[in-house]
Amino acid sequence: MAVSEFELIRRIAGIVGTARQGVTVGIGDDAAVLPPDLVWTCDLLVEDVHFRRRTTSYADLGWKALAVNVSDVAAMGADPLGALVGLVVGDGVTAEDVEELYRGLDACATAYGCPVVGGDVSRGPELSLAVTALGRTASPVLRSGARPGDVLAVTGPLGGSGAGWHHLDGRIALPEELAAHVDRRHRRPQPRLAEARVLAGRVHAMLDVSDGIASDALRLAEASRVTTVVDLDALPLDRGVAEAAAGLGVAPGVLAATGGEDYELLVALDPADVADAGVPLHVVGRVEEGPVAVRFTGAGSADALGGWDHLGA
Repeated sequence: MAVSEFELIRRIAGIVGTARQGVTVGIGDDAAVLPPDLVWTCDLLVEDVHFRRRTTSYADLGWKALAVNVSDVAAMGADPLGALVGLVVGDGVTAEDVEELYRGLDACATAYGCPVVGGDVSRGPELSLAVTALGRTASPVLRSGARPGDVLAVTGPLGGSGAGWHHLDGRIALPEELAAHVDRRHRRPQPRLAEARVLAGRVHAMLDVSDGIASDALRLAEASRVTTVVDLDALPLDRGVAEAAAGLGVAPGVLAATGGEDYELLVALDPADVADAGVPLHVVGRVEEGPVAVRFTGAGSADALGGWDHLGA
């Protein structure tokens, strides 16, 4: 497809609208919000776009399919209620494989209090999952609340999942302990639900780092109509990221900013509130008045940086 994911979403929003009667928050945030307090989100995992069967167990795939939705619910400052799973059974997938996949789903559901309550099953050429999660919050935290003078901060290290993707795909070699760590970061993301509950009343804007901070800081800028500035040298690096970046021939901050699927939270808040935010935060940039854009500083900032694009994969 000749357009990017973001551009296609903008075109879709132009048809179906971002705000309709009875809708509190429509297209353009981590999830939709419907009155009085319901949060809805949906994510797809498609074989050979988001995962490869040769490098991902069915249990890990099930965990991840639900975890990425729980992460979107968390990014709105909401508590998950339940999930629906649409499963396309790809060629060569057995009933036992599906059982393993649902055990992974159920393990994540138990860990984060988001039970699988229904869905649909069909067949197709590739294995795919479409998960819809429902949550609840009286006061959703949106991407649109960032203010000039705010700092940007993240809840934890970045780049681990991206390093795992490259390692699992055979593009780099890593020492055994580091390889095991980044592979797990990619296969079994940990939504920051507990952290989001604490931050919800203390930050001006919040979203999860799903496509890489290079993309997600731009999404925040677009929603808040500001310029965001990200210091690549300030990004907290997960274990193995520096070694993976060396193998790929890029600066570590570039891999951390573009790898995606870390599912840490990116927040904008008053700099005076960082120390008392209730959870550890790593300041990685700032919010400025100016045109809607993301600007980078630090090693690798001269490169054209973008995060994961589902249509360009």
